[in-house]
Parts: sequence; structure tokens; C-alpha cells
Amino acid sequence: MVGRIKSHFCTALLLFMTSKFSIFLAFIFFGLIKAIPGYDQQSGCTDPLATNYNSEATVNNGSCVYNTTNYSPSVVVSRISKVLNEISGLQMAESSLWSINDGGGQAAIYRIDTSSNALLQTVILENAANVDWEEISFDGKYFYIGDFGNNGNGARKDLKIYKFPINEIPNYTSKSVVTIPKEKIEIISFKFSNQGEPIVTELNNTKYDCEAMIIDKGKIHLFSKNWVNANTTHYVINSTRAGNYIADSLETLSTNYLVTAAAKAPGHDIIVLIGYVGKAPGKHYMHILSDYSDGRYFNGNKRRLNLPDALQMGQAEGITFKNDTSGYISNERLGAGPFVIHQKLRSFDISNLVTVPAKRSIQQDER
Repeated sequence: MVGRIKSHFCTALLLFMTSKFSIFLAFIFFGLIKAIPGYDQQSGCTDPLATNYNSEATVNNGSCVYNTTNYSPSVVVSRISKVLNEISGLQMAESSLWSINDGGGQAAIYRIDTSSNALLQTVILENAANVDWEEISFDGKYFYIGDFGNNGNGARKDLKIYKFPINEIPNYTSKSVVTIPKEKIEIISFKFSNQGEPIVTELNNTKYDCEAMIIDKGKIHLFSKNWVNANTTHYVINSTRAGNYIADSLETLSTNYLVTAAAKAPGHDIIVLIGYVGKAPGKHYMHILSDYSDGRYFNGNKRRLNLPDALQMGQAEGITFKNDTSGYISNERLGAGPFVIHQKLRSFDISNLVTVPAKRSIQQDER
């Protein structure tokens, strides 16, 4: 009898201990599950400026929606120097504003006075050719000039980017005209990954035109000017060194306008695109891209602004930041005779239109 009592007691104790151990294991299991990244995170719109902001969302799923916003950048210089009739790109670098002319112009970049129509300096690239220069970018040490305009027939096979160090340029007060020797200029040649053998088309009828570029984290990012579908494809060249490359297609954004320029805020994950509709009255738009992830600029917030049309803005083809949320926009000369919209310099400020993310160092941008 005593033996049976002991046996029952031991069995009960074993069951109790097993039950306790199971509970312990369950706590461990659920603790591990909760420790998995993203387990208890909630997807949604994380931007307080959006109409569908979700205060409980911890992961931005790119769903943010915004009220229609009309924005008119103010004029700073009412007529930029006539040398830049075809002004086609803007870039702030070491507190100076720089620009280039469109195809057929001199193979040079120009330092612009932001308070007058004076040109402070002309920097000529030795042995370079301006076939169709469309963008100028800067990574903190080097300038990048995009000779990749391709709207003529969409079949260029000589797409390239010129790269040279800013420290080759002396102060403009000591030398107003400078030549960068060919030995200091690198050439980055490329072709688009999804174009295949370029097919000749008529004017302004290609998906493979390009006028927008930024440098970010040691890579070159291009945004197509798609004349066929009015969207833009984000291409990436995974290096900034001289050589021959394939620009990989990463993502596409439906813009409903032709993208003509791009810029990235210094130290912030904010990118702006600008462009126009290729039909009268030439409506202009700007996209503010923010809170994106994994190098995919189109998976975060995509706020579109309505800008003035071509009758007021001409044809906007340049944009750059001068600080976290403000910068400059330029347009090339449009029209002829008495019906001319002159090349102008405007300023923009989007501080009230974007939620500014945490600031990173410029060095992080360059890597």
C-alpha cells in the first residue's frame, strides 16, 4: 500500500514538473518569437503629414496619401546669364552653385552667382564632349557630369559620366577660367540592363532617355525620362570608379510626368524629383521621396507637389539642395521672339511638406 502511494506521488510530481517545464519552454519560445525582427511591428503610414497617418504603425509600407498641394517656388534671379540659355542641371558644392548647359554647349561647368546673373567661373573639361549633358552631381569630393541625354532616337551607345575632383578648381577670385586636364578626368561608361540592343525610334519616343542622377552610398543612381509611359525607372550603377558598367533596373514609379532632375538632401534620406508633362501647358511637378529603405527610394513616402506650368516656369531641368530642406530650381530658356520664358533661378523650401528623418553624416552618404 505504501509503495503504491509513493508511486502515485512520484507520478503526480513528475507531471507537475513536466507541466512547469512546458510552461517554461513556452515562455522561452514566445520570447524568441517576439525577439525576431518585425514580429510585433505594425505596417502602415508613418508620416504625420499624411491623411492616412497611423500612429501605431512602426514600419512604413509606402501607403501614405497626401492632400493635393500646389507649390510655387520663388524667383531668385530673373534671368541667368545668357551663356546658360540651355541650363540643364544644378548642384551645390562647397557653398557654391554650379551648373551645365544642355547638349551642344561647351564641355564646361559654371559657377553661378545666386544673387545676380553673373557667372563667377568657367571650368572646362579637356578632351570632353558635350553630346547631351543633362545632370551634374557631387559626392563631397568629386563632380559627376551625366552625358546621357538620349531623346533623339533612344539608341545612343556612348552613354557616359565624367568624374573629376573639385580640388582641381582654384578659387574663382584668382582664376575665372580653368581647364581640368584630361588626366584628372575619369569616364564611367554604361548601358541600361533592360534595353537590349538599342532600337532607333523617332524623336521623344523612348523609355531610355535620362536626365536625372544622384550619388548615394558609393553608387550612381539614375532616373529615366520615359517618353512612352510617363513613369521613371530607378537604375543603379554599383560603383563610382571609371569603367564600363550595366545600370541595373531596380524599381519604377508612376509619376505621370517626365523626370528631368533629381537631388538628395545632404545627410538626410530625402530625395526630390522634378519634371514636366510634354504637352501644353507643360504642367510641372515635384516628388518628395522620404522614409524609404534598402536603397529603394520608391518604397517609402512619395509626396507629389503641383508646380506652375511652363508659361511661368519655362522648362525646369535642374534642382539641388543647399541645406536639409531647401534649395534651388532652374529652367532653360523656352520660346522665341516676344514669347520667351527666360532661364531663371528659383528657390524652394519643403520644410513644412516633409517629415525630416534622422540626420546622417555626409561620409555615410558617400559610402
